[in-house]
Amino acid sequence: MRNDTLTKLIEQAAGSINTLNPKKDSELKKLQKIFDNICMAVDKLGDSPEQLLGQIKDTTCDAVETLQKILTRKIKATKKSINSVSEMVAALQELIEQIAQTATPAQTQPAENTSSACKKQAPEEMIISQDDVPLILDFITESTEHLDTAEAALLELEAKPDNNEVLNLIFRGFHTIKGMAGFLNLSQIGSLSHSAENLLNMTRKGQLLLTGNNTDIVFESIDTLKKMISNLQKAIETGNMVTSQKTLPDLLKRLKATAEGQAAVVAMDTTQAKADDKKPDEILQPKETTSKEPMQDRRAGVEKRERTDRRTGLNADQYTGPERRTGVDRRTVGAVDEKIKISIKKLDKLINMAGELVVAQLMVSEETNTNDSLDHALKRKVAQQGKIVRELQELSMSMRMVPISSVFQKMARLVRDLSRKDQKKIKFVTVGEDTELDRSIVDKIADPLVHMVRNSIDHGIESAEDRAKTGKNPEGTIELRAFHQAGNIVIEIEDDGKGLDKERILQKAIDNGVVEPDAELTEEQIYKLVFHAGLSTAEKITSISGRGVGMDVVKKNIYALQGKIDISSTRGKGTIFTIRMPLTLAIIDGQIVKIGDDRYIIPIISIVNTLKPKAQQLSSVQGKGEMVMIRGQIIPLVRLYKLFGSVPKTEDPTEALVVLVQDDEKKCCLMVDQLLGQQQVVIKNLGEGLGQVKGVLGGSIMGDGKVSLILDIPGLMELAQK
Repeated sequence: MRNDTLTKLIEQAAGSINTLNPKKDSELKKLQKIFDNICMAVDKLGDSPEQLLGQIKDTTCDAVETLQKILTRKIKATKKSINSVSEMVAALQELIEQIAQTATPAQTQPAENTSSACKKQAPEEMIISQDDVPLILDFITESTEHLDTAEAALLELEAKPDNNEVLNLIFRGFHTIKGMAGFLNLSQIGSLSHSAENLLNMTRKGQLLLTGNNTDIVFESIDTLKKMISNLQKAIETGNMVTSQKTLPDLLKRLKATAEGQAAVVAMDTTQAKADDKKPDEILQPKETTSKEPMQDRRAGVEKRERTDRRTGLNADQYTGPERRTGVDRRTVGAVDEKIKISIKKLDKLINMAGELVVAQLMVSEETNTNDSLDHALKRKVAQQGKIVRELQELSMSMRMVPISSVFQKMARLVRDLSRKDQKKIKFVTVGEDTELDRSIVDKIADPLVHMVRNSIDHGIESAEDRAKTGKNPEGTIELRAFHQAGNIVIEIEDDGKGLDKERILQKAIDNGVVEPDAELTEEQIYKLVFHAGLSTAEKITSISGRGVGMDVVKKNIYALQGKIDISSTRGKGTIFTIRMPLTLAIIDGQIVKIGDDRYIIPIISIVNTLKPKAQQLSSVQGKGEMVMIRGQIIPLVRLYKLFGSVPKTEDPTEALVVLVQDDEKKCCLMVDQLLGQQQVVIKNLGEGLGQVKGVLGGSIMGDGKVSLILDIPGLMELAQK
């Protein structure tokens, strides 16, 4: 029991060091008090090895002395000095584990019984104190980041099992979460982190090879921790108690069994493992460069056993993890921008105020430009002010931009799990994962990408046997790319599978009544039939896909983000899905048009071209209305003044202008009086009073203070047809 007290105190010290603000003397004194209690607890442990107890006491005294020097300003409270204390805490954790391992069976059995009794009496729910809420919210944010990093690193470790620094990165993540959870008395999160950390500790010692089922259980630990942290956040938001994770006991048992089973197999190598073992401070502090020799030496002893390991069920070469082509490994970058956490509500308010400032600046600029009596110097100053305001708006908008790497990481995990489930060898490659786009779009793009990646795995990539028959590499490749192009973000999903079968897609569409049997469709139009609900070319329904609902969801979600999706495919070579979307939904590049005295804004992304039609290009088709012949195509003419009740300068199309717009495969010509120019405008909602208006995306305040409607092209086409 005294050993348990010492363990809790050391974990409390680990939690305190992770949240320590070295500039606050009160926090330094609190940590110093914890070390004093550790010294007192050591004095009461008379039945443990004297050598280990002496090391604990010496390490603790060193920590107290270092903190005292910081408090008395004999040394500066630098990152280096705090890291030295952190290393001492890590050393204490290692020593207390050694004490537990040296305990005799007679000593450990009662402890286990006591532990079981405690577990039975422990409450299944926990009430969060209001005083702890700020600390727990910080814990949730930091733990989520650590888990995301650990998941990405674990995927990389599967591809490069010799990378010792990646293994240490995963270990540090679990170690930090364990320390913070112990400090906040989050026992379930702490126990799971501790068990997973033990498994990873055995891996770094060379006592366990992290592959196959061993990797699966670490992934499961990450998933379970994410669920527990999500439940913790929900409990804070709702004010309810934190419920226990029902699957946790079983997972803890399996983690323990995995560690014990592997340790038994490699028992003959424990001497070498101890020789190669590192001190905790070497693991918990990342290094600029890491030698691969130690890991290679450790792997040499287990390489042969790994190929016939009955528990892992996989050879070293059977799964290839994700590969990144981003140029620079972010973990090796020395200089990193300092960051602060800020409320999303405050950020959104700042962006809204910047938008209002732009509108006010446009009004001032409009006034100075139309008033010739004003001084030239004043106009020049207003123009300079306008430049600064635009830069301020761009800066505020960039604060909403986040890398798409978090979404790409989820896709890497998805490919790993589904490729194993589908028994296919797939290499996953990501390019441009540092590409930034609006936070709101990042949150919404994940679901369409999941469906498209699943589609590539199930329908695109063939089995290793089928690929070998056609002369392909048995290992398929799925590449996910992101890059900026013409003010938009482009995301491409490419696979080197069998490609789309045009004849099969068309026949399925005819059978389902989607198209007429005598319809003449282009290759691109046939490919886009896969986006129709219920249309699936899968020969059988699987747990991955085959019900014809996924790609329909993709199209709806992409269009809801004002985006477009294109398909190019070569039979036997593969398929590329290309998604184009605006970088943000708050600002849009628009073409301002005028009808009578009213102005409207057409999104530039929807415009193909503009022209002044001639009489011979105009015609009427019975049942379809007015048409314009453009490059051999008959395209419907939409008189916008009729839809919006405006009074045009002319009703003769040959005296007006038409703007050719496109939405997917649909095209139409919008008749307008005049083109006024292009402008980047802030999208404003029309308000609760008007609600959602068909054919209108929103409104924007112009330089003269008047509101112009932003046209929604898909809705406009649907409205015109009715």
